[in-house]
Amino acid sequence: MAVYLDYDQEALDVQYEHRNIVSNVEEFTAWSRAESARVRAAATGRFDVSFGDHEDEALDIYFAAGATEAGSAPIIVFFHGGRWSMGGKTSNCECAEAINRSGAHFVSVNFTLIPNIDMDGLITQCRNAIAWIYRNAASFSGDPDQIYIMGKSSGGHVTGMMLTTDWRETNGLPRDVIKGGLAISGMYDLEPVRLTFRNDTLKLDEATARRNSPIHRIPAMACPIVASVGSLESDEFRRQTREFAEAWEAAGHKVHYAEMQDRHHFSIAEDMANAASPLIAPFLELMGLAPVDA
Repeated sequence: MAVYLDYDQEALDVQYEHRNIVSNVEEFTAWSRAESARVRAAATGRFDVSFGDHEDEALDIYFAAGATEAGSAPIIVFFHGGRWSMGGKTSNCECAEAINRSGAHFVSVNFTLIPNIDMDGLITQCRNAIAWIYRNAASFSGDPDQIYIMGKSSGGHVTGMMLTTDWRETNGLPRDVIKGGLAISGMYDLEPVRLTFRNDTLKLDEATARRNSPIHRIPAMACPIVASVGSLESDEFRRQTREFAEAWEAAGHKVHYAEMQDRHHFSIAEDMANAASPLIAPFLELMGLAPVDA
């Protein structure tokens, strides 16, 4: 019996479990952990910076190459993946080095993980991180008028939620506080997610899933975005990204859709670490930057 579109329960669960497609997941996640650790150890920046009262509310700020207190640089705010229940601000940071080299600060956000928080609370923490960065950008030579966001997987979902937030209503910020976004391999409609095995952890009801689905929240005025997914990802993950990009464009907003050839949910991280890739280069272009080689 179909539970969503033409999928029965087993088939829908398969669509939202990447390990059904990629047999050697640990090889890719081990590379990501090692490369993220190397990049963090070599970086210049400020780490474990608190943006709120909860111990989980912290940031790592990787400084742009050549940034000084007297100048300012664009800020990329990053939300890690991990099914909203794994990982932290040191996850998926292999891209920080290439972004810093190209002239932008990279700020990785830590937030409380489900089930120690619900989805509404997690999104609130991430919004509060954006507010802290906007109000404190000058303290690390960042430009508060050049805040961009990116995220992968569940972090792509968080990115979508930040892109569709009414910032004046939630945090008292300018409505255009975010100038551009890069959403990678995300989920923008949580209803099918709610109907899978993932909901054993997420505990979403229908109203919460819809409230936290960016595709149902696209504003009348919004920034340009890059929406990307791997060509080897599941049909559902590719559909989610494609339909979010189409909805963004249908609302009159600029979108660059990039389906990364021969990449799956884990190997796409290699493109994230390459500023000249068809994934990162169009995002840098939004902020007037060009990739810089090592």
